[in-house]
Amino acid sequence: MQTYADGHLHPVTCVATDASSTVLLSVSDKTLLAADLLTAQTKQKWWGHAARIEHVTCLGGAKSDTGIGEEIYASASYDGTVRLWDARSRSKEPLMLLDQAGDAVTCVAGGRGVAQILTSSVDGKMRTYDLRTAQMFTEDIVHPITTFSLSRDGSMVAASCLDGIIRLWGCATDTRQLNSRKKVRRKLHSSHMGSNYKVECAFASNEEYVVSGSEDGAVAVYPVGDLDTNGISAHGGGARGKALQRHTGPTCSVAACPQTSRPWLAVSASYDGTAVVWASEAHFDCCS
Repeated sequence: MQTYADGHLHPVTCVATDASSTVLLSVSDKTLLAADLLTAQTKQKWWGHAARIEHVTCLGGAKSDTGIGEEIYASASYDGTVRLWDARSRSKEPLMLLDQAGDAVTCVAGGRGVAQILTSSVDGKMRTYDLRTAQMFTEDIVHPITTFSLSRDGSMVAASCLDGIIRLWGCATDTRQLNSRKKVRRKLHSSHMGSNYKVECAFASNEEYVVSGSEDGAVAVYPVGDLDTNGISAHGGGARGKALQRHTGPTCSVAACPQTSRPWLAVSASYDGTAVVWASEAHFDCCS
């Protein structure tokens, strides 16, 4: 359909789009590029990281009530920093620098409905930055975190760690509630492997399942289960999932369909060079 090659001097390691699907963000080593999705022309470039950029995202959106504009982008890097970039400005200097991580920053995301920025790091910590109060809260997971995913409503976060465990807990929407998040934890680990590779995880649009990649080529589907008023699972700390087999190499990336009417639809990508679209057996005909 379209090829975006302008400005990429190194392998592309991450892509993202803005909320209105008009801008494609891509990463080429230490450089962040913004291209017009329709014309494929590069609009802007930013650089300044001392090491490769690992993740990029658009923090705001047209329908966002966080107060963060759609033109604000965030890049997370192996240099241990997150840099915020303002596409409305001609300046190539970052709008803000978050350098509290003690090791590589692996993922960054904006809060759902709140003016927060969440980051994960190889130092084993999840950090939440409240932009309204200029406060930071740190959740110490101990084990290196390779990536994380927020639920659609922003009430839960799932973090994939290098000990092969996905940790799930409630995500506070108010800085005053952040300390309670430590009590809200659940471990998902029976159906995937993740001790050497970065394997992504994602919530289904109905937030009833977490989909994860795996080093053995599987795609794991875990039920989230019912959480009580404190966010604790009624089924205990762990949950048994189902492993779907098709890939012949490590499954590095997964994504769930964002449409609430299609929570049964997901896609996975593998180091074997293939992508697979998954649907539940009951809805398979809808994808034919």
